[in-house]
Amino acid sequence: MSNASNRAKHAAKTPPKTSRRGEGPFDSILLIRLVIAVVIFAVAMIVKTSAVIRVILLILSALAAGYDIFLDAVNAVEDGKYFSAPLIVGVVAVIGFIVGFPGESAAMVILHQIGALLVSYASKRTRASALAFASEQEPELAARAREYINTPDAGELRIAKTMEESAGLILRIAMIFAVLYAILLPLFTAFPFRVSIHRALMIFLVATPASMLVAMPLAGLVGLGFSAKKGILFRRAATLEKMKKINLAIFDQAGVFSDDCPEVLAVQSSILDRDTFMNFAAHAAYYSEQPFAKAISNVFNQEYKLEVVSDFKDIPGYGVELTIGNSPVLLATAEYMSARGVSIPQDPNDEGLAYYLIIAGRYIGKIIISQTQSQGTDQLAAAMKKVGVRDCVLLTEGSKEESQKIANELGFPAGVSAADTPERLAYISQRSQGTDSNLLYVYANGFEQHSDAAVDIRVSTKGKYADAIVIPDQLANLPEAVSISKRMHTIAVENAVFAFCVKVILIFLSILGLCTLWFAVFLDVAASLATILNTIRITKAPKFFQDDDEEDEEDD
Repeated sequence: MSNASNRAKHAAKTPPKTSRRGEGPFDSILLIRLVIAVVIFAVAMIVKTSAVIRVILLILSALAAGYDIFLDAVNAVEDGKYFSAPLIVGVVAVIGFIVGFPGESAAMVILHQIGALLVSYASKRTRASALAFASEQEPELAARAREYINTPDAGELRIAKTMEESAGLILRIAMIFAVLYAILLPLFTAFPFRVSIHRALMIFLVATPASMLVAMPLAGLVGLGFSAKKGILFRRAATLEKMKKINLAIFDQAGVFSDDCPEVLAVQSSILDRDTFMNFAAHAAYYSEQPFAKAISNVFNQEYKLEVVSDFKDIPGYGVELTIGNSPVLLATAEYMSARGVSIPQDPNDEGLAYYLIIAGRYIGKIIISQTQSQGTDQLAAAMKKVGVRDCVLLTEGSKEESQKIANELGFPAGVSAADTPERLAYISQRSQGTDSNLLYVYANGFEQHSDAAVDIRVSTKGKYADAIVIPDQLANLPEAVSISKRMHTIAVENAVFAFCVKVILIFLSILGLCTLWFAVFLDVAASLATILNTIRITKAPKFFQDDDEEDEEDD
């Protein structure tokens, strides 16, 4: 299509060697050049003069409008980019003048530059829209989202590479066909070489893949910006694109669906006073990394005497076992007590999770820890299934029974007990094999690596090793990331197919002699603009999301 379109795709990769259109002050310069070129072209076509002077005027108009095309063509030859858009346009223009189509060639260059200007403007506006979506978050998060969007190649989609390879193959086939057509048409028909070369030039010009690819990175940027608006910040569009294939989503409970640092709700003991009970509990939990231990340490304000603690054993998901002084101490859940054959009084009306204290084989009392569920996440598993995720699993720190109980409460079909990070990573690695290879892992507690999941998302405002972060109070929007990914991919494919169909029509018209160089460029530019404008459809949510939004507004 145009060298500007080609630059929109590769500008971040290769520094320009010449002044580029669409970059600040060069917009006005290009407009002035185009005005001059159109005036010269009009004089050449309207004023009656000799053929030589007319050709000279048309050459001047082409140079005024697109001298940078020819400079870029020279650079392309130096860089070995023999199929670049500037080189193709430049060669077609020169040969067009040589074989006797100066008017069409000059008009083609002028329209090419006008189209380049329009495509550049549309691309800028689309990028600005993506940045505007991202800016709807809080300033710090908005700044990070804009940073991701402005990263070189952030909008590149995985499908773009496949399309680019296919388009390159089509261009080579078209070149071979054009050459054979130019040679063979006069040999088997009455058409002269002048006509066959003219038609071959149109075939070659139309086959340039730029209009098929120009909108793809823009679709990626719109997807990044719109997902950021929903509270999910992806680093790259290629990662967001992976979300469309997710068939299994694994969620940590701690920090995602419950407070990572719960609170002590109550202490109940008929033997010890609260302070003495908390002293035992705090020393018992001191070396534990489990959430309940954090809750206890947060309310214990006395001095620790750790020299009395020995034989400590952390039992992830259940509690702790140790020796304090010379007395064995057990602080654990009812499930663990039952497994050890310890009889304890249980109250089904407890609002949190109870940990029971046993000292020297004697029941002392219990401490109740909060289990706060994040707001708006009770329908998350169902919403993920609605957007096409086949299965959801909840990882908890509790026993198998407790895990399934919590999973049922949150609407998850399955709950798995995986108390610590190694167990979680091992489970994810196991599930990521075979049919579950497209796996999403959502966690809150940071760890210094990426899991074996296809996509890691951290529920936090920070995530060094994660592919994306989701703002905690917007976790319920996570299914929309899957929906955005599917729309982004679909629209990228639609744009490529539409541009390809336009090219097929133009090639067919060129073979029949029903097309001209300038008309081919005109339709190609129109196709590029249409694909760019079409990317905004990524922001149109599916009906079930719209219905949910309407229900929320009614509730408000």
